[in-house]
Amino acid sequence: MAKKQKEILFCDYFEEWIEVYKVGAIAKITLAKYYNAAKQLRDICPKLFISDFDRREYQRIINVYATTHEKQTVKDFHHHVKACIKDLFHDGLIDKDPTYRVVIKGAEPTRAKKRKFLQKEELSKLLQSLDTNEIGFGWFVMLVAKTGMRYAEALAITPADFDWTAQTISINKTWDYKYNKGFAKTKTLSSVRTIKIDWQIVGQFKPLIKDLPENEPIFVEKFEDGTYKRQFNSTINNFLDAKCKEAGITQISFHALRHTHASVLLAEGVS
Repeated sequence: MAKKQKEILFCDYFEEWIEVYKVGAIAKITLAKYYNAAKQLRDICPKLFISDFDRREYQRIINVYATTHEKQTVKDFHHHVKACIKDLFHDGLIDKDPTYRVVIKGAEPTRAKKRKFLQKEELSKLLQSLDTNEIGFGWFVMLVAKTGMRYAEALAITPADFDWTAQTISINKTWDYKYNKGFAKTKTLSSVRTIKIDWQIVGQFKPLIKDLPENEPIFVEKFEDGTYKRQFNSTINNFLDAKCKEAGITQISFHALRHTHASVLLAEGVS
């Protein structure tokens, strides 16, 4: 049986492996990355049989992929393909691990990377520039900066998630903004957590949301037909970029607000 399976094309095996081991077991966003890797393999090595798979052939695949992608993207591609190859090896369909000591190549980033966090003083300037008189991007940025929530977690926040007496917010779900499918599970089980909130959130944000539906997302508009407005992280990134310019501070991505939250906690001696 093993000998017969060795005559299968690797790109066919990889696609079948995704269906068996990944569909229904991982998030849709992650699954899409595996499907993209499968498409790339079919372009790069459409006639590669499992029986012909060795280190040299795998290095060739990586080299071809690296000609049109940055190094970090090549690393991600390698990570997805290697997961399948490890199963090939452990199932006895190949005698040696072809990924052993592979050299990851790729182009250097074409644009300068933004710093991944703000200094404490810069964060203060940013927060002071935000409009907190009504629910909007200002409060969205404020909450993420003060709690370290992920973008999808912040979109999913409802009034019911706040415990005003205990001064906490419960992170227990996300918003599927990629496919606009509503509430979804958190990234991992450990992502479910309770975070302390400060006096400003209790004193200023509570009155703004007191009349909103308890179990509806605060920051996602719901239409009369029951559907929700599509969300794009590029929109909030553009807003944050403009606010950083306005405040005269380092321009960072929205994701970097999480790093800022962590760095400020470390600076204050909180582990």
